[in-house]
Amino acid sequence: MIAAEASAADEIRRYISGGSTAGLLGKEQGRQSPLTLAAYLGYPNVVSALLTSDLIRLHINDAGEKGMTPWIASILSLKQAALACNPKLIEDPSGFIPFMVTQPYYLSNPVPPYAKITSILVAAGAASSPGDAKAVWLVLCKGQSADGIATIKTSVDLQKTVQELGLLELISHLQNLQKKVSRHAN
Repeated sequence: MIAAEASAADEIRRYISGGSTAGLLGKEQGRQSPLTLAAYLGYPNVVSALLTSDLIRLHINDAGEKGMTPWIASILSLKQAALACNPKLIEDPSGFIPFMVTQPYYLSNPVPPYAKITSILVAAGAASSPGDAKAVWLVLCKGQSADGIATIKTSVDLQKTVQELGLLELISHLQNLQKKVSRHAN
């Protein structure tokens, strides 16, 4: 995944250096901007490549329909913290399997992708708005526990909090699966 992300970033740099701007803003597509999507997916090299465009830097704080900006997407770390946001994801193989396949990228990457993205965005002038990030999380993450909601509301470092909650949910679900397998094996 790391090599594929680096290759995609190189292609984006070539596209931008060629003077192209088509498709660089979400409003042109009627959905999330490529910058927000790259931040959401946890791809720091792609975020850096996109920020080589003056047009994208001018729109670095644009929010989508649900208030998601690139900075908020990086803070929420949703591809890493998905189980904290939606614990029922484990019941849907079409969502859970891709989630599990990508976890090594987020958990064992030598440079934590979402933290790197947040730093890149702030250095490029992105506005940080922790209150807005919490509000977006609470709107998007309807299936989380009451304890999770309370933890989010009182969090001082939201990125760290959602990542820890996501990891705890993942560990809990894996332990439950292991127990089920053990019971069926006996």
